[in-house]
Order: sequence, then C-alpha cells, then structure tokens
Amino acid sequence: MNNSKSEANLIEDIVDNISRRLINLLPSVIGDQLVGIEPRVEEIYKLLELELDDRVTFVGICGMGGIGKTTIARLVYERLSNKYEGSCFLANVREIFSEKRGVVHLQQMLLTKILKVTNLNICDGYEGISLIRRRLCKKKVFLVLDDVDQLEQLEQLAGINDWFGSGSRIVITTRDEHVLVSHGIKNLYSVQGFNYYEAQSLFRLKAFKNIQQTTDYVELLEDTVRYANGLPLALEVLGSLLCDRSVNQWKSALK
Repeated sequence: MNNSKSEANLIEDIVDNISRRLINLLPSVIGDQLVGIEPRVEEIYKLLELELDDRVTFVGICGMGGIGKTTIARLVYERLSNKYEGSCFLANVREIFSEKRGVVHLQQMLLTKILKVTNLNICDGYEGISLIRRRLCKKKVFLVLDDVDQLEQLEQLAGINDWFGSGSRIVITTRDEHVLVSHGIKNLYSVQGFNYYEAQSLFRLKAFKNIQQTTDYVELLEDTVRYANGLPLALEVLGSLLCDRSVNQWKSALK
C-alpha cells in the first residue's frame, strides 16, 4: 500500500476508477439482495415530501465516492418515476459536462427523455435553459441529476423551482455538499458508510457464493470488511474479486 495515502483514500481511488462502469448496474445485479439500502431510501422519501403536491422539492444526496449515492437515487427513481408526467435519470453529469458541448448534450437528454421526443436540437446552453423552462414549467416531473460537481451544472439543468410544474421532484447526487448549499437546497441527506453488520452481510453475499466459510476465511473476512472502510462499492468489488479464491489468494490480495 502506498504510504502517501490513507486506506480510506486508497479505497476511494480504486472504486472511483470502476464506479462509472458498475454503478448503473448495481440495482439489477443485486436484485432483491440489496443490502443496507432500504433505511437510506426511506430517508430520501421523507425529504421528498411526497404528500405535498403543491410545490417543487429539491433533494440533495451527498457523500464520498463509492458510498452508494447513485444506487440510492436510482432505486428511488425506479420506484417513483412512473407516478409523474415525465421523468429522467441523468447519469454521470460530471463526466459528460466536461466534454465539448457537454451541457447541450445533457440538456438534450433531459428534454428528450421527459418529453419523449427525438428531433430536438439545441444550439447552446442558453437556448437549452430557455427550452427547459418553457417546456417543463407546467409539467410534473421526476428528475435525477447524478454525480454533479459544479454549481454551473445545476444552474443550466435545474435552475429554480419555477422551471418545473407543481409536484415535481428533483434529486441531485454529489460528493460536494457545498454545491447543494450554494444552490439553495435545504433537504439534504449525507450518506454514511455501512455499519459493521451491513458491511459483513454485503461482503458475505458477494464473496461466499460457492465456498464454505471455514475459520480461516472468517478471520480474513474481518480484515477485508475493515479494509473496505464501510464503502458499499468497495465491498462489492472486493467480494467479487475474492469469490472462489483460496485462503492464500485472499491473503495475497490483502497485503
């Protein structure tokens, strides 16, 4: 292990490198075996204030990379989006926004999905803002902006409440709580790492599919769970990597 980084930072770096390829698959991969998600989803429901249909509510989900923000947001989206006139889950906002004409691409995806149109052309970000405001201001929508890292992204994709019709819900995931606060979002949920029981349950689910849990494995399990530092994606990745491996292979991987 590189001594210049703490274990927590090293794990976050590892999961960050692969999260963009895995994170959108997590709910379908785990299926009914989602571990530790339900209590967190219930907290988001409370913040969404679903019983109040006369207002637009923004909810921010923040936390470090690999902590499960996207998984929570996607599960909430899958359960609620069909109750709205239009819906869109915009994944990887940070990555797409950094590309040439990235904001226009995001605005096009947002409007295309919600309005169910295919021939939408946007010249620039300003036109995109105007279109979003004009076309969605009377529409009850459910929108998720995933992995936001700049205030400018929110300003050009989900500016203020009157961009959307009454009853709309906007969910934003980010690593930077300051972005949410700067945008005036008050309903915030900070995702914490898994407790020991949740971490152990998830890791067992992934690592012990086809092997018997001998005493040697149980001891290594304790070390691995501590090493993952409560990060769900790290537990997923480590469990998958170590599944069907021998005790010696486990020891080698954890050195």
